[in-house]
Amino acid sequence: MDFWKKLEEHRSVEKQLAWEGSFSDYLEIVKQRPYVCQLAHSRIYEMIKSAGIEEAPEGKKYKFFLSEIFGIDSTLEKLVEEYFHPAARRLDVRKRILLLMGPVSGGKSTLVAMLKRGLERFSRTDLGAVYGIKGCPMHEEPLHLIPKELRPEFEKEYGVYIEGDLCPSCRVMLEQEYRGKIENIMVERIFFSEENRVGIGTFTPSDPKSQDIADLTGSVDFSTIAEYGSESDPRAYRFDGELNIANRGIMEFQETLTVKPLGAALSWSV
Repeated sequence: MDFWKKLEEHRSVEKQLAWEGSFSDYLEIVKQRPYVCQLAHSRIYEMIKSAGIEEAPEGKKYKFFLSEIFGIDSTLEKLVEEYFHPAARRLDVRKRILLLMGPVSGGKSTLVAMLKRGLERFSRTDLGAVYGIKGCPMHEEPLHLIPKELRPEFEKEYGVYIEGDLCPSCRVMLEQEYRGKIENIMVERIFFSEENRVGIGTFTPSDPKSQDIADLTGSVDFSTIAEYGSESDPRAYRFDGELNIANRGIMEFQETLTVKPLGAALSWSV
């Protein structure tokens, strides 16, 4: 009986977390909680910081990592303070790919796994909540709907700086389904999940002779060209590459280096 009670509680929590509304409704959320539209680096930095920080004579210790990673506190402090923190402030460091290098059993894979699992959990909290345009294969930030000419005024009123543009799929959706009325476009809360391929992507290179770039970028769905008339039509494109599904979250490139020391690379998508 306890199991069924727990199951019912789980369903209740899932129902409470789920949200769906119009773009107008989303703007009300942004007005009350502007942090919901923060970029990827900022979200990950807040995730790490919210777990707690211990001040020690030898430096800072981040509680987020303490359960699984030991003995590299200075490296973690450098990672957080010299990469995530300035990237969260929109400095140029955010344009760089984070490359983790070190010997076998040095903690690289553990660190990446913790960040991915942590991001999944964090997206289910109020502070880490993420919203996207419903039906968008790239979980588009709804604020990208606002025309560039109106963004300065929006920033003055809401205190939120908008960076980025609509993906091709959402452009077609806006014109074809909503006739350009952005206030009516549906928005939903999304939850990062590596298993469900939402906001977390993982790429493992294979034989260079057989590796297909479509694994990263997606590809044209030739079966739909007759329906849409052209392969350049976004509706004829499959946005199922790892970079597409990792948009707004985290992207892991495994074993990027082919010579010792072995390495793993991470990139962060806005």
